[in-house]
Amino acid sequence: MRVDRAGQSRVAVVGDALDPGVTLNTAAGAWAEVGFTGGGYLRLNEQSELSVLAVERTERGREVLLKLSRGTAWNVVQKGQGGYRLDTPVVSTAVRGTVFRVDASGTVKVFEGQVALPGESDQAVSAGQQRAEAGGVGTLQLDALDRFNQSLDTERARPLTLDLPARALQVQDLTLLARSLPDASVQASVAGRTVPLGGADGVFRLERLEDSLPEGTYAVTVTATRYGQTLARQVPLLIDRTAPAVTVQARREGRVLTLTGRVQDASLQPGAGTPAGRVTLRATLGGVTYTRTVTAGTPDFRWTLPLTTPGATATLHARDAAGNERHVEIP
Repeated sequence: MRVDRAGQSRVAVVGDALDPGVTLNTAAGAWAEVGFTGGGYLRLNEQSELSVLAVERTERGREVLLKLSRGTAWNVVQKGQGGYRLDTPVVSTAVRGTVFRVDASGTVKVFEGQVALPGESDQAVSAGQQRAEAGGVGTLQLDALDRFNQSLDTERARPLTLDLPARALQVQDLTLLARSLPDASVQASVAGRTVPLGGADGVFRLERLEDSLPEGTYAVTVTATRYGQTLARQVPLLIDRTAPAVTVQARREGRVLTLTGRVQDASLQPGAGTPAGRVTLRATLGGVTYTRTVTAGTPDFRWTLPLTTPGATATLHARDAAGNERHVEIP
């Protein structure tokens, strides 16, 4: 795809503004969509050329004048958006809300609404009809290009989705995974920063910010946009780089080891808006490992463990949801 302006040509990119005087060209196997402020769009099919002649604001609304020099344009014009006129070397079309196709060769097909032909005694083509290249209005006949555009319209109309982790996040640095439609744009806003999420196949990721956030609790807002649809979701986030603090007392009685103690960690603070609110404890006794968790509601623990050998060495490991770890040698 290429954009031509004042004799200069360059590759077209998403976000280009097509002002009056701009011409858009598509190559073989390529197509482009041009969206209009306030709604509606035009899809320029392959090997086509479209020029923007005028875009004006009048008392009747927006007035758009376009010229299709070659190829095919598929048009979805919203009602109430003003006037819309598309000229070709053979025929002119004028509408105020409809779905129709125009070929530079003179074919006009109407799928919804009605299209006027100002150059042909104001003849109109209604839904289910088409104007043939040679003139004359008859019954609409679908072809492969029509079905292609209809399938794209169906895909375009899919409701936007946005899925985030069900729980809040506890991490050492901001990382985020979201799911949306593959062609959506997804971004995250936190602490006054807005960053895009890279994605493929509907999975969008933020690996980390360039500048780390200070430790603390944040609200992360994730926004997905697609074809004028917007969805926003919020997820609590705890940035935590501090390992849990563990106080523990041990009592050995024969082949039984009893541990009593307390765990302190950011995730266990009441009202912190943290994710799981838990710390995993692992006790390793003579090569055998036992696991349990403590939560915000029960930071104190009493743990009775078997000792295969009364004098076996013992180590307690505490790991929070962010991956911070503390190791304590048990006497």
